[in-house]
Order: sequence, then C-alpha cells, then structure tokens
Amino acid sequence: MSRHSSSKGGRGCTAARARRTLAAALCLGAGLIAAPGAGADWRPTRTHAQAPREARLLGAVPDEEPVDVTVALQLRNRALLDERIRRQHTPGDPEYRRWLGPGQVLADHAPTAREADAVVAHLRRAGFTQIELAPNRLLVTARGPAAAVQQAFNTRLRRFDLRGRRGHVNVGDAQVPAEIAGTVLAVLGLQTLNEMRPLLVPAARPQLTGSVHGLNPTKFPLAYGAASLPAASTVRVGIITAGSMTQAIADLHQFQTANGLPALTPTVVTVGRAGFDTSGTAEWDLDSQTIQAMAGGTLAEMLFYTARSLLDSNITQALNRAVTDGVAAVINVSLGICETDAQADGSLAADDQIFATAVAQGQTFAVASGDDGANECGSPIGTAAGASYPASSPYVIAVGGTTLATDAAGNYGGETVWSGSGGSPSLIEPRPSWQNGVVAGATRGLPDVAFDADPNSGALIIVNGASAQYGGTSLAAPIFTAAWARIQAANDARLGFPAAWLYKYGAQHAAAFRDVVAGANGVYSAAPGWDYASGFGSFDVAATALFTRSSVSVSVVPALIQPGTTVTLTASITGNAPGGTVQFTANGAALGAPVAVANGVATLATTLAAASGTVTIGAAYSGDFDNAGSTSTVAAFVDIMTASVPLPPWSTALLAGLLGWRAMRRLRA
Repeated sequence: MSRHSSSKGGRGCTAARARRTLAAALCLGAGLIAAPGAGADWRPTRTHAQAPREARLLGAVPDEEPVDVTVALQLRNRALLDERIRRQHTPGDPEYRRWLGPGQVLADHAPTAREADAVVAHLRRAGFTQIELAPNRLLVTARGPAAAVQQAFNTRLRRFDLRGRRGHVNVGDAQVPAEIAGTVLAVLGLQTLNEMRPLLVPAARPQLTGSVHGLNPTKFPLAYGAASLPAASTVRVGIITAGSMTQAIADLHQFQTANGLPALTPTVVTVGRAGFDTSGTAEWDLDSQTIQAMAGGTLAEMLFYTARSLLDSNITQALNRAVTDGVAAVINVSLGICETDAQADGSLAADDQIFATAVAQGQTFAVASGDDGANECGSPIGTAAGASYPASSPYVIAVGGTTLATDAAGNYGGETVWSGSGGSPSLIEPRPSWQNGVVAGATRGLPDVAFDADPNSGALIIVNGASAQYGGTSLAAPIFTAAWARIQAANDARLGFPAAWLYKYGAQHAAAFRDVVAGANGVYSAAPGWDYASGFGSFDVAATALFTRSSVSVSVVPALIQPGTTVTLTASITGNAPGGTVQFTANGAALGAPVAVANGVATLATTLAAASGTVTIGAAYSGDFDNAGSTSTVAAFVDIMTASVPLPPWSTALLAGLLGWRAMRRLRA
C-alpha cells in the first residue's frame, strides 16, 4: 500500500501554520477575501478548514466549476439509540439481540422529514441541483457550482496539487445558517485531495514452498478451522467497492471455475452516479474471492455496494446504502485513511453515525486496520501517531494482520504479527465500553482480531485474468468477514456486532482463540492476551461456532387446551450454561414479556384465547454471551368445548376418538 497523505484540520491561521509555505498562502488568501454572508448567523459543522501538507496552491476554484457535496444530517434521539445498543448487547436484558429494522431506525432516529426538507430547501436556494435525500434521511447529496458551494457553507475553495493529484480543498470551516444548524452534522465533498486507499500489498517474490507461502483462498477454511462447518449459504455479505466492477466479476467467475466453486455473481448496488475507475480491481478481486472461498463456496448473496470513487464523500454514501438496505449481516471494508484526515473533512463524524446504526440493526462492519503498522498517519518511522479510519471507529471490528504458517495442505502451523499490521491507540475515538479493563488509556485501541495479511503468506487469486499473490489487511478483513458469516450460518441467527463477546471471551477460551504472542508492527509488540499489534489474534472458526450454538425445545401442558384455562409452557435450552430470555408466542403473537432462563429452563403459565383448532406455540431464545439464539415450535390443540363446562375424566379419551388416531398423535408430538 502506498502511504496515504495526511492533513491536519484546524481553525484559524495560527503562527505555527503560517510557518509553512502552504499555510502562509492560505492565511494571505483569507485576509484578502471577505467571507461570504458576513454578518449572517452562521453556525459551525464538523467539517473544518484543511491545509494538506506537501501540497502546492494553484489558485481559486472557478465559480462555475461543478462540485458534488454530501451533507450529513444528525441522528435524532441519539441517547436513546445508544441505550438501545447497550441493551441489545447485555445478556439477560429483554432487548438482548433484538435488532432494529431500517424502518424503526427511520421512525425513531432519523431526522424528521421537516428537518431534512429544510436542508434541501437551503441547497436549492443556493443554486444546487440533482438534490437527493437518502431513504434513511441521514445524507443529502447535491451538485452545484463552486460559487453556490461557497455561499451555502460560508467557506472558500482553493485548488491544490498534491504530488501530481489535483483537487479542491475548503480553506475555511464549513458553516450553515442557524435555522438548520441543529440538523446538519458535516459537509463532505469540500475536499477532493485525500481519499480512501485500498489496503492490499502485492507479494514481491511469491513463495510456494516452506511454511510461509502463498495460499489459494480455498485453503483458508482449513487453516482457520472452518472446513467442518456448513457454508454460509443463508447469510448475505456486503463489500464496499468503488468504480467499475466489470473486471472484478469476470475474475471472480474465473476463480470459481478454476477452483470448482459454485457460480456466484455479485449483486452490484451502484450508489450515486456510476464510476468507471478500474484501479481498485485487485482489491475487489481479493475481497470477493477470499470471502467466497472462506465462506465455504456459497452465500445467500454477495453484494457490491459500489461508490463512484474512493473519495470520502462517495464511500460514506456506499456505507449508508448498505445500512439503509439492512440485508447484509456482515459488510467488508478493505479501505482506510488517516483518522485525522477523516476527522477534518467530517467523514469520521458522518460514518460513525452510520456504523452505530448498523450495530443497532445487528449488522457488522469488518474493517482492515491498515498496512503501515503503528504509523498510519505518516509520522516519522517508529512513532505512533494516529490510526487508520474507519478501523478506529468504536462501531466496527478492526482486523489486523499476521504472518500465517501452514503445511502444504493448508493445515494451521501458527501465526506471528505481520510487520505492517495496523495497530495503535486512536487519537480521536473514545474507548468503547467493551474495551474497559482490557485496553489502557482513554481512546479506542485497535485491532480487535488479526488474520493472515503478510504478502508472503498471502492469497493466490485471479487479477485481470492472471494469477497474482496479495496480502495486506485487505486480506485479513475478508477472512474475518467470511468467518463471521459462517458462524452466523452455523447458528441460524443474526448474531450482530461481536465486539462485546470478543472482549469478554477472547482471553478466556484458548480452545477457540489463537493468541499471537510474537512479532511487532514497528512500535507495538505482541504479548499474551490483547495487544496493539494483533488484538486477540485469530480464532478457530468451528470451535467458536460450536461454543456459541444453542438449541431450544418447547412443551405444552396440557396438550389439549381449553380456552381460558391455565396452560404451562416450558422451554428447555441446551448450550453453554445458557442464560438470557425466552419469548413465548401463540401463532406468532407474543405471550407477555420475555421470560428469564434459569438453569437452562424458562416457564410461563398463561391462558390462550385462541379459537378452536390447532395453535402453534413458539419459543424464541434470545441467546447470551455464551450462546446464540435459537427457536422452536410445537403444535397444540384448543378444545372445541368452552372453559365454563366442566369435563369428566374420560372426556379427553372420547374427544381423541372423535378426532381420530392421527390427531391424537399430533397432540402428543
């Protein structure tokens, strides 16, 4: 991976900034040009002025030049959403693993239609066209001339050249009128110099022998203990991509044919205007081929959420579309940018909202942690200064990298830290609650886990129709993505965001987790337990799936039910000392509140108001930290006689004779 550029966002023209040539030019420009809308009641957003280092100022952006913007709107009732997420991840809570749907998020947490309409009206008055509001009302995209952009957001745009790449940058903080300030979070698209970078690394000298050598991705299930599990055929997986997918799909088909895998054509979800860039083909090849192979050869669906380009604003749109759709249980992101750059342009604030929404919906984003070790923001070698984003978000699983050793067949032989594995404390993101007691300091630590990423032990894939070997944390992330999909398929459940579970049990279950204790990423060394170089290391996928699996059976006493009389429903759960709750249902309708599980059993005494005939009694086990959820149903029969008529002891036998022998068997089943 080439080093991604870094910039520092800030306010005003400080003396330190003026010492730089570029910053001096910005300060001079700011002094000569009066701010638009001077005297108006402008309020700040999370998009700040930027001064990209090593860039050459070219001049003002022509007033008529078209500029695309993505306005991020603030979530509503954020405290309620955070509380819901907490409860969804607290075993024993009635809301444990009860995920929100996109419709509920829209109703309870999206900006109101009136609030969003006010932002749209502001853009339209300023001269924007092609204005579109995302279905979840978190993003508004629009196109307008540079003059309209500067007027609408009370800022100035300047053109720069950064090592041959030309783009525009806002040299003043983005602001909005007071009447929409409570709705607008950030304005993306005001800078086009920094963009997300694919986190893959080609092997300099592909190796096919020795314990560290290139692996066909079909060998990863064996290496990571997933081969005994069924394929993730019931799980949908998303991949965040950009540009043209034509060659990546052709390469995937060639990979399938060469390895005898089932035909699988990704669904391409084009987000915004279509892009035609093919520079990311190798990345999308690595993601898609690794995921299909590690998932066991098949998925319910593979979705490419395809942005126009790798600009932060476009990637934010793709992330949001994956969450708005809500169908992918796991979404792979093999991209990254220095977190201070993401903070400065506002994409960090915008994306964190999207990731939090995904967690509430039971979706998991798996993100590559970076390929520059602890040096993701371009600081002097050997000095940690900022992590890769979005890996540093508290609402994603950050996947670091290892050097994987195997025998010729692909059997696991151990792992050490790959020197490029992204890992360090975040400079920005707070430490999430699930890292309490594990990670020192007040900020988010990454990575969470680590899988193969060394180019020398990398994946042998098809790129542009030919064989190639690639590594980088862009390999580690899709390995985890497919592993988590496969675990969910094995449990027949959407298990949701696994961070809390990983941190509670990562150091306690050696049979499942493979702690990495050797190697370093330039600053941080591996050690027993969690560390900044490899997180908790990797895990045996089948052992993890079996550890989380549960089953539930339900019984009804009496089996022949009289309306209005008490019936006892009992759910028996098998698993690893199961806790949590059981929701009983009758023909799909909830029977009261969830019942707590004690000693593997939940019991409910209730009455049924169902009409005469068969009623389906259901038991939905919530799961807990140790066990995935599970469900079961049983058929019972409601007596045709009313509850007010006393029944003699021989009535059940007589009714059974009238109903027939087969009906009686159903009652006893």
